[in-house]
Amino acid sequence: MIPSPGCRQYSGGTRGSGSGDPLFLWYESTSGDTTAETATTIEQQVEDLLARAMPEVDLRAVGVGGRAGSGVLTVVIDHPQGVDHELCARVTRVLGDAGLRDRYSVEVSSPGPEPPLRATRHYVAAIGQPVRLAVEVGSVPGTATSVSGTLTEVGDEALRVETREGSLVVPRDAVRRARMLKGNGRGE
Repeated sequence: MIPSPGCRQYSGGTRGSGSGDPLFLWYESTSGDTTAETATTIEQQVEDLLARAMPEVDLRAVGVGGRAGSGVLTVVIDHPQGVDHELCARVTRVLGDAGLRDRYSVEVSSPGPEPPLRATRHYVAAIGQPVRLAVEVGSVPGTATSVSGTLTEVGDEALRVETREGSLVVPRDAVRRARMLKGNGRGE
């Protein structure tokens, strides 16, 4: 479902560990006020709140930017029937009822046409699809910081991606951001 006005499409990246089923979280500070520990606490709080209040909502990513008290909490969600303005508003209310709107400006959005991959179920659903993985330097041969191609295998420890150069195994804990791509896997 195409989001209605007021429910912005997700277009940013995520940062975080790719091992297991992490919640990708990115943090961009302009003041240095929010620590990684605080960001992890917020991440867990959002995940717990939505799991209890709206278990049908698939949490794709959480981001915290700026300073506490005036920063932005960005939450990317999906739903089997799609994401519309009403769903974004309901998620915003759940976050507000928990006090997060008192500390942050909250933006809730759909994953858009190139959804982030966070949990194992996201990766499994993307098998056979073009993906782009941002990875740690040195985690794949050469100096590459990203891998693009078709996702062919998902394991607890690693992912297999068919690239133009051949098959490449990428350790899950080296993945910093992951998304499914439209088109041929090269972002075209």
